Amino acid sequence: MGPHRAISWVVMLLLMPLLVGVALAADEAPPKVRGTAGLLGDIDSGRVIHAQDVDTRLPPASLTKVMTLYLIYEALAAGTVKLDAELLVSENAWRTGGSKTFVKVGDKVKVEDLIRGIAIQSGNDACVVMAEHLSGSESAFVAKMNAKAVELGLTNTHFTNATGLPDPEHYTSARDLFTLAVSLMRKFPQYSHYSQEKQFTFNGIRQHNRNNLLWRDPIVTGLKTGHTREAGYCLVATSDKEGQRLVAVVMGATTRKIREDDALRLIHYGNRMFETVKFFDAKATVRKLRVWKGTEREVEGVVSEPLVVTVPRKERGSVEVGVSYDEPLVAPIQTGQKIGAVVVKAGGKELFTRDLVAGNAVERGNVFRVMFDSVRVTLGW
Repeated sequence: MGPHRAISWVVMLLLMPLLVGVALAADEAPPKVRGTAGLLGDIDSGRVIHAQDVDTRLPPASLTKVMTLYLIYEALAAGTVKLDAELLVSENAWRTGGSKTFVKVGDKVKVEDLIRGIAIQSGNDACVVMAEHLSGSESAFVAKMNAKAVELGLTNTHFTNATGLPDPEHYTSARDLFTLAVSLMRKFPQYSHYSQEKQFTFNGIRQHNRNNLLWRDPIVTGLKTGHTREAGYCLVATSDKEGQRLVAVVMGATTRKIREDDALRLIHYGNRMFETVKFFDAKATVRKLRVWKGTEREVEGVVSEPLVVTVPRKERGSVEVGVSYDEPLVAPIQTGQKIGAVVVKAGGKELFTRDLVAGNAVERGNVFRVMFDSVRVTLGW
């Protein structure tokens, strides 16, 4: 018997309403963003729920600071900078135009205060202080921003500064901002609280968070606003409602209220119409698979990342998760080796696949085991 493809449905999810008589939401069109571009997506599954001109290259204004914060958080996580470290304010940083934290030239400012200055006050001067410390100059820091954009797959993004000040060669897209926000929220949850803080006082000057949605709805968790004449009013809004974490991106709105109303309408639409379900945590065993010619009879098939799916609520009763792999699996098998795929379907339609990898190693068996299993595989026993 030769190799063949096998698929086994390991989960058939029947997520029926918890209470008898509770009806699923009727079909509803997604709200249209009254700006240049808009997007709604799920942080944990990565699914884009609604997209409107999401690949158009646009000026991001201070949404740029999401990438600036990303590199700062990355440095904190790596231990190359500490929250309580005090950084010297250069004249170059002090002279930076636009929104300010109001740092003073020659002062030493704690990293944590600079982060709050960026996340809450949108301080351009604070961005430059951090950029100069982490990379030696803002231009060197910008090179790291662009390298990180490539690493994250941001195909419509290019930065020329760390602040978002206007420049014809400084642009991004709604889809790229979603990808960046998802990576930030997944990778650095320990720092997410900075974007939720409603005000920050520095040098005796109190400034409120420019994201008014923090006052309008308790499920809003951040993330960043932006505005220039070229970019219009922009917003990346994140939310968490009973574990469903969403991102709404609005770019090119004509007023602050429109960007906030549209972002909130997108988030509420996602909460009403979609459900996010986690099937497996990272490193969880999806299924044990039979192994031939090895010291062990089975190998644990695991997923490297959490397996999460976002589906319309009306389809939640039709979600299936299956394992697809080539039989027979023959030793040796190394830990982490790809041994198959996890397939997720809803309504009979494939949504996505994820690699299934070996959670344990299986060495090649002795000569008797190899001979015996060879016969069994050949004869189909």
